[in-house]
Amino acid sequence: MIRKMLSRAAMRLMVVKGNGSLKRLQKATKAPMEINEALLKKIIKTNRNTEFGRTHRFDEIRTIEDFRKNVPPSGYDDYAPFIERMKNNEENVLTASKVLGYSRTSGSSGVPKYIPATTASLKAYVRYTWTRALALGAQELKKQGKRFVPGRGVFLSPATNETLPNGLPCSNIAEIGAREYGRFYPFILTLPTRRLFDMHDGDYIYNIYRFALQDPDVTFFFSVFFSINVSQLAYLKANWELLVNDIEKGIISDSVDLKPALRKALEKRIRPMPARAAYLRKQFEQGFDETLFRRLWPNLTVMCGIGNASFRSAAQHIRTVAGDVPFDFSIYGASEGLVAACYELESTDMQLLTDSCFYEFVPFDEPEERYLTLDQVEEGKKYEILITTQAGLYRYRLKDVIKIKGFRGKCPLISFVFRKGQLFNIAGEKFSEEDARTTIEMFEKAHGITVDHWIFYQDESVQPNRYALAIEGELNVDTDAAIDEIEDYIAQCNKRYGSQRAKCFIDRLVILQQAPGTHDAWAKKCIDRGASAAQIKPVHSLDNEEKREFFLSRIIG
Repeated sequence: MIRKMLSRAAMRLMVVKGNGSLKRLQKATKAPMEINEALLKKIIKTNRNTEFGRTHRFDEIRTIEDFRKNVPPSGYDDYAPFIERMKNNEENVLTASKVLGYSRTSGSSGVPKYIPATTASLKAYVRYTWTRALALGAQELKKQGKRFVPGRGVFLSPATNETLPNGLPCSNIAEIGAREYGRFYPFILTLPTRRLFDMHDGDYIYNIYRFALQDPDVTFFFSVFFSINVSQLAYLKANWELLVNDIEKGIISDSVDLKPALRKALEKRIRPMPARAAYLRKQFEQGFDETLFRRLWPNLTVMCGIGNASFRSAAQHIRTVAGDVPFDFSIYGASEGLVAACYELESTDMQLLTDSCFYEFVPFDEPEERYLTLDQVEEGKKYEILITTQAGLYRYRLKDVIKIKGFRGKCPLISFVFRKGQLFNIAGEKFSEEDARTTIEMFEKAHGITVDHWIFYQDESVQPNRYALAIEGELNVDTDAAIDEIEDYIAQCNKRYGSQRAKCFIDRLVILQQAPGTHDAWAKKCIDRGASAAQIKPVHSLDNEEKREFFLSRIIG
């Protein structure tokens, strides 16, 4: 009872903080450039006596133009030597702030990157993830004349709980940010302890659902990507009887893979719950339909996870069990910095976070680079984005191309389009991942199907080159007809493709079969070398040699 009371108090506090975050977003619509420029000046002042700040004469910087003159655009390789020293406990190198941990990513070339995180840089993740989503959910209930019933949430993304030799956490940015709530975990999450469930401890999905299912007051679900929800939902469908039986008896079955120490610790915190188990069994036997999550957790307020174009099909799949539970499509960003967040439920419109990073925009596909500030961008145009962070990265190229969807007041609304390098340009057509996604979506809509795993790549084995589409799973349509249909969709998405095909500058598309399990095997490969499952994104193009070798070696027809 005491825990329940404390949980309700903690969750109400999170909603209050979330309302504050939404007010900050609203305030930023009036004077976004002033806020962003003030942030840059703060970053420069804070770090002027660091090694990087002295080398780049931060004490002479007064304007944005001064900043650009003194600091060139950069990439991770420019920072790697400094970061290695910081990992060995050197201070005041890139940032004057204390480093709280490092977000480790697999890197586009497979070489790990270590991105420092500080209190200031993590504040944006804390401010604009859970609390913002909960506040939006509570506001939606109020609009409907319903009462927000505070309860704990389910954190689906697995942890690694890994550390560097100096003791600092080394994981994904979501986990490092979540650690800010560590002492509150038992009150805001269904976790029984202060420790996130670790993917290395054994069957972490069992643990997540075991403690989520036994709690009838769950308020929210949070994952980094909705694709995580999909794989875990498959586990729930296959193992709900095991979970319910264990909840009924107050045990952890021997068939569940857990490290002995964790099993012992968890067994101390569970007890038989026959009434809850009987209720759960009845709901599962009724079926996995769009009412399931509402039946399991009547107070469920919001489903939160990244649901941009790359994860749209995953979000749609979760709706088959979440039904009318509002979806928050969360954030856009990277380990290096948080860039944008949704300000409404059920909308993928993301507002630039002017208090998170300082931004510069390079117009895409222009012969010479021009660097613009957020007050100089135009609706409908695409830009490469550069960020200056509060953790020691300056004029850093994310290698992402974004599109300005519009404005909320004066603040840009953006959407991720593709990563630079993920383009095919056989004959000047400049085919992007955005074009590829739209093509597949058109094909899916025409046939009423979902193509879960697909890759476009440039096939150089024929002359002229052609596009190849490798699909894992059966399409159940005539291949020749499908090729003609998909080529038509490509031409609709990319106007130059049709003309270049007509001129025979590009050969006819080919559809190939990917070996079953290929995409899961790639995800496992990334995890085995240190990437977090929360960082695994769908592979839709072969943007480096490692991916080419891996995926092309698994073409079976």
